Amino acid sequence: MADQNVIVLGGSGNVGREFLSQVIQHDTVFSNKHLNPTNIIALTNSKGFWFNKQGLEIQKNPENVDKWKHSKEAFNEYMQCLDQYRKYDNLAELLKLIDDEGMSGEVVFVDITSGKDDLRDFHLKVINDTEESIVTANKNPLSIYSTKVFRELTRFRERYGFRCTVMAGANAVSNLLDYYDTSEIIKKIEACFSGTLGYLCAELEKDERSFSQILNDAKRMGYTEPHPKDDLNGRDVARKLIICARTFGHNVSMSDIDLEGFIDESFLNIEDVTEFMESIKDADQEVKRKFDSAKSKGKTLRYVANFNLCENGDSTFKVGLREVSPGSPLGNLKGSSNKVIVETDIFNGDKKYIIESPGAGPDVTAWGLRRELLSRLRGRKGGDYKLT
Repeated sequence: MADQNVIVLGGSGNVGREFLSQVIQHDTVFSNKHLNPTNIIALTNSKGFWFNKQGLEIQKNPENVDKWKHSKEAFNEYMQCLDQYRKYDNLAELLKLIDDEGMSGEVVFVDITSGKDDLRDFHLKVINDTEESIVTANKNPLSIYSTKVFRELTRFRERYGFRCTVMAGANAVSNLLDYYDTSEIIKKIEACFSGTLGYLCAELEKDERSFSQILNDAKRMGYTEPHPKDDLNGRDVARKLIICARTFGHNVSMSDIDLEGFIDESFLNIEDVTEFMESIKDADQEVKRKFDSAKSKGKTLRYVANFNLCENGDSTFKVGLREVSPGSPLGNLKGSSNKVIVETDIFNGDKKYIIESPGAGPDVTAWGLRRELLSRLRGRKGGDYKLT
């Protein structure tokens, strides 16, 4: 039986709990559904981890998912009654534990954190010093450090899965890797990478509510980051463009991108969330002016990430609001959907490669991580599944 031993980094967060609930209900040996079971042997939070070599006890009762899925507090309380919790000083302690337990080369780490330096260092240690694998939805190790770090992490295609860092519900990253590894030169990318900003654009073009009203509703429904400026500054979109460009061979960093936020920089410097949400009303008039101006030209606005390979070999990278035709591939996006349009030597004109997917909420990201785990499974088997 082909199976995988998995350690989840960041298992108590929103995406982490969704990932655990999906795995426990569908993928473990205890679910009695899968020929390729996932065995979660450990999961971490910011201070420590739960570990059980045979598999965490939480997996054994899929019927209890609703007792812990909907809040971090309920999850932590539920876990305290099960496996032993150990505190750590450094994530590298997990690697020593795996070695001590005789499991070296048998573990896949799933990174669902937003960690920076500590996770970069851990990813590098896993790839350089062990035979373990990583599947990650965390963009930071790949995008906020040098291209050298990116190449070091991704050089072993079979051991480092990162397609959930960009459009987790689609094949954007894997297709770009295939283009690069088949020497297919990418000449242009146009993409709407943010479900949040896509939703704002789609609602604003209806001209029924103000920007501040739409943003407040989006925050209430959980569409935005806890501080909406982290969506509106465009840096998350820029990080996704960096990952894409590095995937097909470009040495690029944030300083190379012509980045314009969704609203004026003066608002994006407000750190207090309550103050920010109150002040955002002052942006309504300017946002409406931009959309009205586009409409007067028969256009609409989308928040677009753009890469262009110039004839002289130079590259340009831009992120910001852009006027597009309503019937164009980007203009006809609805709701929080994402889309990327890729133009290469072969795929051009009417043959441009277009990928569209839902905005990657917790459920889509969790499914994408499960899918990527399967793609890295040795001896993966097919069967007659009863999907109930």
